[in-house]
Amino acid sequence: MGQIVVLDQNMVNMIAAGEVIERPASVVKELMENSIDAGATKITVSAEDGGRKLMSVTDNGCGMDAEDLAAAFEPHATSKVKTSEDLYNIPTLGFRGEALASIASVAQTKAVSRTKDSLTGNCVEIDCGDKAATAPCSADYGSTIQVRDLFYKLPARRKFLKTANTEMTHIIEHFTRIAMANDGLDLTLIHNGRELYRL
Repeated sequence: MGQIVVLDQNMVNMIAAGEVIERPASVVKELMENSIDAGATKITVSAEDGGRKLMSVTDNGCGMDAEDLAAAFEPHATSKVKTSEDLYNIPTLGFRGEALASIASVAQTKAVSRTKDSLTGNCVEIDCGDKAATAPCSADYGSTIQVRDLFYKLPARRKFLKTANTEMTHIIEHFTRIAMANDGLDLTLIHNGRELYRL
């Protein structure tokens, strides 16, 4: 019997996630950029244990309806590119549709979102690629994405995470870089329940 096997899609996603998600700061960067692309003017980033335990990004962007929320965590799912012609004129920070799928394939992820014209929100939970059904829930206008226990099913990747202080330093670097490039946004960074920055 041959020794080469075709990996299942979940394993492919976990491996591919390494190209996008290297550490907690990568998650924060991708989620903040998604918030900006969604038209958010206010973004709050919360982290616990340098992001190793929890990262949460809340925004007042356009939000997602149930259909979009269900699709958003699929690989290569994007609202920014419809045809090959769109690739020549991309005004957004992200367009490949890899970030959310990559994040959700290597962590416990929960997303809650509500569009401006909807009375209720929707939520979905994904555990390392295993997605539950999207369900209605109470939500403010915009989106909140929580990411817990990054790389918990990939101990070889998790052991390369540094101390909470080091990982938080990387998060602060991405946070301040995004803040400097996007004047006029109301940005807050919280670590272990303590507000570090409000810009």
